[in-house]
Amino acid sequence: MANALYEMLETITDEKSFIRFLKALREDCEQHERDCPRRDYFNCATQQHWETHSTGAYLRSVEDWASRGDFADGVHHGEPMLRRFATMLLVGRHLLSEERPYDRS
Repeated sequence: MANALYEMLETITDEKSFIRFLKALREDCEQHERDCPRRDYFNCATQQHWETHSTGAYLRSVEDWASRGDFADGVHHGEPMLRRFATMLLVGRHLLSEERPYDRS
């Protein structure tokens, strides 16, 4: 579903399309919570599941994305603000690189 969520970002133009995205993001999260072992980072990452397993880790990733780059600089490239916000929510599913467990291979 991760790729579908990234593709869905491009369709966000207004509140209704943003709400459709939020619903899909929530459903993806709920599926992950049902189907993915909570401590198996490597399996989650390789199968494009949620890497973040806690609200704190999710919010750290969201904050990191929002606090740097063009979003932090207020540059929006003409994209709808709700699309930018949806991107910020979506990237929260990935752990910050410094929080990722070391590669076991």
